[in-house]
Amino acid sequence: MPAVLNQSSKNTTPKPYKFTINQLRKMYEVGLIEPDKKIELINGEPIMMTPIGFKHAKVLERLEKKLYEVINSKESLKKKYIIWTQNPIKKNSKDLLYPDIVIYPEKIYQKEEIPSIKDALLIIEISDTTLEYDKNVKLPIYAKGKAKEVWIVNLKENIVEKYTNPSGKLFKDIHIYKKDEEVQLFDSKINLSEIL
Repeated sequence: MPAVLNQSSKNTTPKPYKFTINQLRKMYEVGLIEPDKKIELINGEPIMMTPIGFKHAKVLERLEKKLYEVINSKESLKKKYIIWTQNPIKKNSKDLLYPDIVIYPEKIYQKEEIPSIKDALLIIEISDTTLEYDKNVKLPIYAKGKAKEVWIVNLKENIVEKYTNPSGKLFKDIHIYKKDEEVQLFDSKINLSEIL
């Protein structure tokens, strides 16, 4: 017998279906989603990631190289931290994001699941066409997930926005670095003119 809607129900507005990370993983496994397609989940709603442009790719490569230099410059850092590029990170079962770069403690390899936002030492988003999405949608999720530090490399203005001290869906501390300035990571300083 077909299901019958309850006509006396007060809420008849259709609601979007909310996916979980496990359901998304199963869709990849059975081939419903192509393996090279990256889909973020925002409160359970799937968002297809757009391909990155040349400027984005160039800055990503330069920044990744610089971060490796910083971490590999000291044996104590080299053994303690790892860099992940464009891999998933989660807040909960319905929030899955793909930041451009994440620095984690090396012990993250001991986990069998997708790392959490709170596990990350630093999360970096390189933003040009996705600037509004990164700031208005992803940044609040990073704050709610207790991110220690987030950088938005703003390619529209050639600046780096550094967010720390999360509280609710906001960060209490925001620092802006211009192209001719340096941003500190561990005991090293990264000259942004080498990146932007």
